[in-house]
Amino acid sequence: MWRLSEWHKLFPEPELWEPKLSPMALKKGRVPISGTLGDTPPARWAADLDQLPFKGNPLIEEVVFLHKPSRTVILDDLIQNVPPLEGRPIRNAVFRLAGGAYPNGGVPLDGRLTFVHRRLARRSLEKLLSWDFDKLIIAHGPCVEKNAKAFVERAFSWLSRHGAALRMPSL
Repeated sequence: MWRLSEWHKLFPEPELWEPKLSPMALKKGRVPISGTLGDTPPARWAADLDQLPFKGNPLIEEVVFLHKPSRTVILDDLIQNVPPLEGRPIRNAVFRLAGGAYPNGGVPLDGRLTFVHRRLARRSLEKLLSWDFDKLIIAHGPCVEKNAKAFVERAFSWLSRHGAALRMPSL
């Protein structure tokens, strides 16, 4: 919410919807909220968009979207794929160690550690992977233009019932 007040001043007409508020929600600024995003998309966009509150993390519940016509999943911080920056070796190493570095990206270690309700997270992941998608838009890194479902499966391999609890990325 903290970034929306400035955006809303520039574009006051669009409706603003929010995820379920959590202890981590940054509530700076006042904007009119049309509703809270839940398991079912509002009727006005249900024909084009599906939505999924990704559960399992008591600190934050990110809502993931599927744009049906383009077969594109849209998410925010859940998966990161941050390209390295020249002259920033420490920053680049931190993203590699955390598991959010380009070209392989993933759910960074700090995010993985906060998913304490693994059963809920697995159910969310199962629903996400049941969607018909081939592209991925993320906030941190380049979009995935094809084979996005395989990218998402790999990003969440740490959540597998049969895999290690926390798979560490290699340097």
